[in-house]
Amino acid sequence: MTEKLLQYLESHYAPQDYPVIRAQYNDFQGRRPFAGLRILEATPLFFNTIAKFLPLMAGGAEVTLSHIGGVPYDPAFIGWAEAQGIRIATNKEEGFDLVSDCIGLHSDLRPKYGFAELTHSGIGYYADCDKPCFNTDGSRIKRIEGALGTGDGLIRGLQAFGLGVEPSQRWLLFGFGKIGSGVGMRLRAAGVPVEVVEAVAVRGRLENTPEGDFPFVDMEDPDAVVAAVRRATHIVTATSVAGVIGRRYPVEPFLEGQVLVNIGAEDEYGPLFPEQSVLNRKVAVNFALEEPTHLRYIETTFALQNAGLEWILNHPEARGIVVPPEPMQESLLEIVRREGGIAGELRLIGL
Repeated sequence: MTEKLLQYLESHYAPQDYPVIRAQYNDFQGRRPFAGLRILEATPLFFNTIAKFLPLMAGGAEVTLSHIGGVPYDPAFIGWAEAQGIRIATNKEEGFDLVSDCIGLHSDLRPKYGFAELTHSGIGYYADCDKPCFNTDGSRIKRIEGALGTGDGLIRGLQAFGLGVEPSQRWLLFGFGKIGSGVGMRLRAAGVPVEVVEAVAVRGRLENTPEGDFPFVDMEDPDAVVAAVRRATHIVTATSVAGVIGRRYPVEPFLEGQVLVNIGAEDEYGPLFPEQSVLNRKVAVNFALEEPTHLRYIETTFALQNAGLEWILNHPEARGIVVPPEPMQESLLEIVRREGGIAGELRLIGL
């Protein structure tokens, strides 16, 4: 099966789109670190997810793909994967050795060895975990996906809904972390004015970016936020906090004709906002695409999470949240710098 999956990647992507995954595939195939182990893979199911679980299979793992409610997916991929004989679980299951999780969806399971979590919004579910949880988001590498890939996905997602990005628009961005900074820089590069709602403590992030300084709005000042909301023609949330907008601010000013967009992994507007009031029914707008994040921006994150699963096997004494070791990250980044099609973009995010 692994050969067929590899052939799919080779026929749909250029080698420079996934150099780290190719290297990891070869490495795991030779060493088989997961031989005989059952791994639950919860990455959202799109065709480029093949790159995530292929090295695990090459490394000897029996991989089950998680397909349960609340996670975006491509229906065409589900049918294709089933036709290839790949096991897909539509309900919660126990009996796994390792869980490769996303948004903390499977934090209530009891794998034999531990977890690797993909997202910032999911890691909080593991705060009191008595097993190790590899925090993929707590890495420099995640900046590639968050700052470069998601910003690109926002622009492509808007285009999927027939919306362009034009200088006449006025954007308000909530959050300026990995994802938000990438969104802000992509919008600014397109010539759009962008204001940013953030905490005073991290105001410095908005200064001296590769796209210049961003106007700051204090998230703790509701009047200032509402005024900024009313100035905006477009609003995008990138806080990684579910429901934060509806909890913190009055809903009505957001519903005065602005285009509302979410780019986070969860619904950041919350239940007080009708689904139809936010583009793509409050799901991250890039998930309306066949490829929400281009493989070239996410493959290094995939490889890091896979490497984290092996790290857990080699550190049975570990407990709680595990920060990705710097040598592990650097070894993967070296491949991107040497062979990746995005090598020239890494300077924008300090890598």
